[in-house]
Amino acid sequence: MENKKILNAALIGGGMFGSDVVLRSIEDIERCGIAPYLGRIGLDERARDLGAVSLKLVAIGTRTAETAGTLCASYSEKIPGATPAPFHGETPWVDIFERHDVDILYIATPDHLHHAPALHALEQGAHVMVEKPLTLQLEQADELISLAREKGLVAGVDMHKRYDPCHRFIFEELAGQLGKLLYARAVLEEPLEVATEIFRWAEDSNPFSYVGIHWLDLFAHYLEAEPVSVHAVGQKSLLANWDSEGGDRRIDTFDAMQVSVDYRDGLRVYYVNSWINPKEFEGAVNQEMELAGTRGKVEFDQQDRGLRATITGVGSRTYNPHFTTDITRPGSEHPAYDGYGKDSIVAITQAAIVVSLGISTASELENTYPTASSSRSSIAVIEAAADVAERNHAYLENGRGSPVTARITETGYEINDPLA
Repeated sequence: MENKKILNAALIGGGMFGSDVVLRSIEDIERCGIAPYLGRIGLDERARDLGAVSLKLVAIGTRTAETAGTLCASYSEKIPGATPAPFHGETPWVDIFERHDVDILYIATPDHLHHAPALHALEQGAHVMVEKPLTLQLEQADELISLAREKGLVAGVDMHKRYDPCHRFIFEELAGQLGKLLYARAVLEEPLEVATEIFRWAEDSNPFSYVGIHWLDLFAHYLEAEPVSVHAVGQKSLLANWDSEGGDRRIDTFDAMQVSVDYRDGLRVYYVNSWINPKEFEGAVNQEMELAGTRGKVEFDQQDRGLRATITGVGSRTYNPHFTTDITRPGSEHPAYDGYGKDSIVAITQAAIVVSLGISTASELENTYPTASSSRSSIAVIEAAADVAERNHAYLENGRGSPVTARITETGYEINDPLA
């Protein structure tokens, strides 16, 4: 791939995030190159080197032929000369690599289906960008991390909350003024439709793995916090009985989870996640955080960022245009796409380009994008929390409390069950 000016890209996954945030980010990079988007992420000094480099989307793979065909047709209408080929089936990435020279594979499949396409792409010598979480098991994550290092490839994870300007300000400017950090509370609650309508795979994951991973990543990335123990509980009431609520099936997963993580430096973080917020909730999601130390405290209500509208027939809504927003391009019917939701995709893409051009090695770029290896401790925690929460749920159902914890180790976690 050395000295290539156009990198061939492919996308696996055409769901909520793949067809919107990921695909629209790829679209902008193919239309304008990577250089215009580097300033937002502090990589503008790369702009001259990468000014003539772009992407070419050669394929989109989804589960169904209809989705793949629709996405490819829509993309071709927006980008002059673009002709991505549709692929579908259980393993569309295999067919894509057989028929196309792919330099970077973007993976936006369900949480539990990230490993196989990422592994195949790395084996074929392609860089990968994987939606969070990288995997649900540390063993799978380690396999991807090891292979990427062995082959000198970029393996990135879309951890976009690192790029939220408010988070950067909290962790880079304020956290250091709080003295010794004592505790934090991090909340992220998703709409009910995510678990019941948008995702047909909710029972293969849980709300902590799905969105709690964002908060775990912030503490791991900015504070280099090392988790040492986990206590987790969860509730199964609404989704587990969704058929009796008018739904078409029972969904065997947690409605909500509360996870306490102790870190080596004494910090304790209490993570609260759910995916049953009613549709009447005025924000897209509910999210908030507090961080307390010996010399102060930070509170941040990320759901209410000061923009609220009340409209007849719609009601009151709060908005977060900082995540993604359309910006009108004069003379064009296709708006630009901007926001921190795009930034980590840009960061991973630039790393793949820089390595492909031979400017730097993947190991030299690890501070420029969310690497797979930087997700390692977070994957250990979500895997442990899922196990601990299930065990504690069984005990709670029998009136025996929630005695189970886990100790995080170098190779994963160890369960501590005093009642076993």
